[in-house]
Order: sequence, then structure tokens, then C-alpha cells
Amino acid sequence: MPQIERNTTSLIKSKLDMKYYRLLLLVLMLGITQFTIAQKKVLLKMIMAPNKTYKTLMTNVMDMEMTVKGDSAMIAQITSSGMQLPIVMHMTQDMVVSTKTGAQGTDKKMPITMTYDKVSLKQSVAGQETIQDTNPFADAVIEGSATADGKISVDTIKGSIDEALKTSLRQLVNTVQGNVKFPGSEMKVGDSFEQEVPMNLPIPQADMKMKINTKYILKEIKDNKAIFDLKHDIVMDLSMDQNDNKGNGVGTGMGIMVFDMSKNTLQQSDSDIRFTFDFAVSGMTMSATCKGKTSVKVNMQ
Repeated sequence: MPQIERNTTSLIKSKLDMKYYRLLLLVLMLGITQFTIAQKKVLLKMIMAPNKTYKTLMTNVMDMEMTVKGDSAMIAQITSSGMQLPIVMHMTQDMVVSTKTGAQGTDKKMPITMTYDKVSLKQSVAGQETIQDTNPFADAVIEGSATADGKISVDTIKGSIDEALKTSLRQLVNTVQGNVKFPGSEMKVGDSFEQEVPMNLPIPQADMKMKINTKYILKEIKDNKAIFDLKHDIVMDLSMDQNDNKGNGVGTGMGIMVFDMSKNTLQQSDSDIRFTFDFAVSGMTMSATCKGKTSVKVNMQ
């Protein structure tokens, strides 16, 4: 082989070897980077900052289909009254809450004021639609205090609203401040924790007690955000207030949650749930299948 040809072959081989080693080095570096990201640990804690405004937007959508089981005479009586079976229901609820914090005192508490800027409800039962656009809490101003971890104490509720609405407002405040309780230790991608939240959903002639157990799985840490996958398990207990009849239900759900680590606050949470329940009333069995979507967004200013 002529000398020039051997030199050319050697040069090409050398360049190919260099590309190979560069490629190998790149793969190794990417692998190390991904391993480092996967092993990154963060301590997540919800903190309410002083002299800020938190605007929370909540949307709940529920679709339910209910069937009635009983003897033929009862079913005939129900249908003859004009009620169509199954009963199809749809509900959309929108709520906007503003929480303003003041300066933190020596006791580590901050004065707060809360207003419900929007409360709307649209529902349809068996084709009959009703819309509530008037905000019943439009004139209400809630005053109280909050600790850095977001625990709110209501002192007074000002505005031209009656005591029943004030009681409803206090219950709503307790619901809104039901923040996620992160573990006290650091978390890395793949770690998880669980939290159980009890809820009471009043329905006619019944008190529906619901427990939602949510598993939070840290999926990704990116751009100063901790992103979680959510898995919900729902257990329901229906106790009738006029007799000893009982009911129960179960459900599951999935979702995603984004925690802003730079602001130490929840940025967004979205969930889809499905559940079924049965309860007996007046000699009949009511069975329902439900699908729900919940979205919460928080903007700190």
C-alpha cells in the first residue's frame, strides 16, 4: 500500500476513533447527569409569606348517574310522576379566593384577610338546569391570623351576611387550608408519602362521609418545581339520619401536582376520580356512578 494511502487510512481511523470516544464520553456524562438528578434530594415545606396576596382558583366538575332499584310498584310510581330513570346529574362549581397576609409579628403570626371573589354553581338534574351566578359571600371579609405553615385562625367575619352563611364560610376556610402535609425529611425522585383527608358531602336525607387517601409520588424535579403523580383511593360511608339503613361506596383516581420550590407553595393540582356508592332509603336501593374532576391553581403576588 502506498505511503500516502496508509497515512490517509490512518487519519480516517484516528478521526473515527476520536468520534467514538467523544460519543462514549457524551453517553457517560448524560448517564452521570441523569443519576445525579435522580438522586437529588429536596426538603419540601409549605410556607405562607408575609405581605403577599395568594389567589386560589378552584374548579370542580361532577357527573353522576343514579339508578333506583325496588319492587315494580315503587318503580312504576316513580316513573309515573315524570321522573326519568336513570337520573343524570351534572355540576360545575367555580371559586376564586384571595388571601392577603400582613407583616409577621414577634409571635411568628401574620394578620390575614380573605375574600371569596367568585362563587358560581351550575347544575343540571334530569335535564333541569339551574345557574347560581350571584356570589353569596360577595360582601364578606374574613379577618384572622395565619402561621408560616399556613394554619389559619378566623377571628371575625364582616359583612351583611347571616349566621348560617358565616358558618358556611368558616367551613370553607377549613377546606381551603387543607394543605398537603409534606414529610419532614428530604425527598428524591421516586419517593412517596400518603395523606388521608376526611370529607362530609351532605345529600338529601343522608350524610355521606368520605375518606380520600392520596399517595404522592415524586416524579420529577425540574426548573425549581417538584412534580408529583397522585393516586387516590376513596372509601365512603353513608349513614341515614332517619333510620338505621346504611350505604357505602368505593372509588379511585389519578392526578398531578406541581409544587413551586422557589415560592414554597402549591402551584397547581389536577385530579380525576371515579366512584360508586349504594344506599337504601324508603324500601329502595339507590346506586350511583360518579366521575369528578378537580383543578386548583395558586398564584402568589
